[in-house]
Amino acid sequence: MNKKGQAEIIGSAILILVVVIGLWLTWAISIVNYNEYAFEKEFGSLKAEVKEEGFRWVGFGRLIRLNNQVRSYEIVIDAASADFQDVQVVLNLNIQLEKGKAYEFLTRYRGEEEFNKYLNNKVEERVKTVLLKYNAESILLNRLAIRDEMQAEVMQLEDLKFFKFNDLTLKNIEYSEKFNEVLEQKARVLQEREVIIRQKENLVLIRKNIALVDMDKYFKYQLIEKWDGQADLIISQNLIR
Repeated sequence: MNKKGQAEIIGSAILILVVVIGLWLTWAISIVNYNEYAFEKEFGSLKAEVKEEGFRWVGFGRLIRLNNQVRSYEIVIDAASADFQDVQVVLNLNIQLEKGKAYEFLTRYRGEEEFNKYLNNKVEERVKTVLLKYNAESILLNRLAIRDEMQAEVMQLEDLKFFKFNDLTLKNIEYSEKFNEVLEQKARVLQEREVIIRQKENLVLIRKNIALVDMDKYFKYQLIEKWDGQADLIISQNLIR
C-alpha cells in the first residue's frame, strides 16, 4: 500500500474516532433543569449526590429525574356514607418533594409513577374511613370540618414524609341521582312547611289585632263614614239628623 492510501485510511480512522468521541460526549453530558432533582445511575448503582442545575457530566451513566415543584394530585374516590349512599369525592393534594429526602424516595420507589399509584390507594383508604362516619346529608352540611378531618388522616401517611405538605382541597362531592332526588323533595317539603308556618303566624297576628279593636266603635265609625246625611241615622238609640 502506498503512502497516499495509508494517509487516507488514517484520516478516515481519525474522522470515525472524532465522530464516536463526539457522540459519546453528547451522551456523557446532560442538562439538569431548574425544576428537577437529578441523580446519576451508572452500571446499576444509584449515586446519592443531587446533580445541580446546568450541564453535568454523567459518563457512561444516565440521569434519573424527579420533579421538584409543587404538584397537585387529583384523586377521585368512590365511597359510601354512613347511611349507605354512594358518594364520589374529588380531592386535590398539593405536595412538594424535599431535596434532602429525594434520594431516599428513589431508593424506595422506582419512580414517581409507582408512587402515584401507591398514594392514590392509601389516600382512598383513609378518606373512605372518614366518610363512613357521616350520613350523606351531614357531609354536605359539614364540608369544611370533614375536609380538615380528611387532611389530618392523609398527613399520617408515612410515605408523605418525603414531601412538604401544602394543602388538601375538597374539590367536589357528587351523589347518586336517587339521593339528589331525595334532597330536592326534602327541599320542597321544607319550603312548603315554611309557607304554612308563616301563614299561621300571620293568622295569629290578625287575631291579636282584632282583639285589640273595639268592634262597637269600629262599626259605628264605618256607619258614620258611609252616611249620606239625608236619611235618619240611629246609633245607640240616639237619633241623628
